[in-house]
Amino acid sequence: MTDRLTGADAIARALREAGVEIAFGLPGVHNMALWPAFAAAGIRIVGSRHEQGCAYAADGYARATGKLGVALVTTGPGAANTLGAVGEAWASKSPVLVIATDIPSTQREPGVYKGVLHECTDQAGMFKPVTKIQTRDLAIAIATAMTPSRGPAYFEIPTDLLRADHAPIEAHDGWSGLAVLSNPEQAPIEVPAGERPLLWVGGGAKGMGSQIDRLARHLGAPVVTTYSARGVLRAGHPHLVPAPPHEPEVIELVKQSDSTIVIGSDLDAMNTMAWNLPLRAPRIAVNTNPIDAAKSYPMDHVVESIDQLVLPAAREPWFGDLGVLGKQVRDSLRFDPNTTESVSFLEHTEAALGTDDTPFVFADMCIPGYWLAGHLAVHKSRGLHYPMGWGTLGWAFPASAGAAAAGQRSVAFIGDGGMLFAIGELATIAQEQLPLTVVVVDDGGYGMLRYPNERLDGCELGAVDFVAVAKGFGVAATHVDGVGAAYETALRQATRSGRPRLLHVHASLYPPHTTSPRWPIK
Repeated sequence: MTDRLTGADAIARALREAGVEIAFGLPGVHNMALWPAFAAAGIRIVGSRHEQGCAYAADGYARATGKLGVALVTTGPGAANTLGAVGEAWASKSPVLVIATDIPSTQREPGVYKGVLHECTDQAGMFKPVTKIQTRDLAIAIATAMTPSRGPAYFEIPTDLLRADHAPIEAHDGWSGLAVLSNPEQAPIEVPAGERPLLWVGGGAKGMGSQIDRLARHLGAPVVTTYSARGVLRAGHPHLVPAPPHEPEVIELVKQSDSTIVIGSDLDAMNTMAWNLPLRAPRIAVNTNPIDAAKSYPMDHVVESIDQLVLPAAREPWFGDLGVLGKQVRDSLRFDPNTTESVSFLEHTEAALGTDDTPFVFADMCIPGYWLAGHLAVHKSRGLHYPMGWGTLGWAFPASAGAAAAGQRSVAFIGDGGMLFAIGELATIAQEQLPLTVVVVDDGGYGMLRYPNERLDGCELGAVDFVAVAKGFGVAATHVDGVGAAYETALRQATRSGRPRLLHVHASLYPPHTTSPRWPIK
């Protein structure tokens, strides 16, 4: 006699065999069979308070660990509630697997809306613009999400099949994934023997730090990183440009180069200031996706691996002391009366987080997040995360819960507006006792929308006592005025506690050059 294997059991076992240890879920009447099945398979489910929070947490987990992030949601509105978060994962190439139920197979009539609870006429169709694949084959969904270029996948199962006595995770021929892309060049490519090469490194280079270190040293090249690549080289590395490409000093360095090697980047509009940054030709891209590699700047060659590059003779660095350049950038910002307080926030944050065993940092789409995403000194691989794919406000807090659920000390920086998007997830971090600090920087509204305008209707927000709210959820919380020494002390204590904490910081900061209204070149 064999054990009874249901659809829910088959899903749980397949995920466990694929290495999944944690999932993020919200139960509904249709998907509850997954909870005991996951427990039996040894997979922990962290309960979110909104389906968008499930997908954001799965995204944050995937970014921090490099593993598959899994979100479990129910039919119809439950699945639909994930779409904003899945779109961010899609735009940022984060491997998230959405597992959603559909109405019972016995009640489904293609193309007809019958009024079944949570019914959609084409639930999977909602996910076509924001996932690599929509399928009922779980193995294909997992493989697609984890295959470069990585990205989210949608897996669906009718609710009645979760309890059926078979494993209903077969392919559905009517659904689609991405078309197969042509392969990059396979032959070795000679790197031009220019005198001033530049390395541009993007999020597709995560995990390639040692290769990039060797390449930069051999070529004598400076390394400019995008938001998603922060931490690929540790802060203080002699070849790492310690400021974003938007700062005038970095733009001047880029202009002095005479060739560019682009590694794991699609050269998006935000990092290149709408493709106005003069990345010099000849250009070689290292990318598994040749369409992404060459869609914004023409490439002379696209190869799949750094190992395919045939290097010229080793050269001495041509760029001088990048530590001096970094100091010049900081000083120019420090002595600008508009940005003095913003630099104070940045440097007190760096002092509080330290340089060893630093927490994972999640920065939201808010002015303090913009400063951290571009300027924070990052001391470990995957140490900083930012939703620059879609630019989803409110992402940092629920995403950071995903990293913290993996046991990683984490800190989320978010504005008072963004915090209200998913404030219910305070209940999650309290219940799970996650090692997460939430820093709410409160300027009384959607601060970025005040620039270049002073005030706009709809952008001002009523005051919220986030300390009282957090304590109501069971999370210890503290008020801080300003971003000086008291803020630094409070942040250091909170992040080192290893417990859920919230800091409510009252401060109004001016945006950096990384924001489009202040781009130096347009």
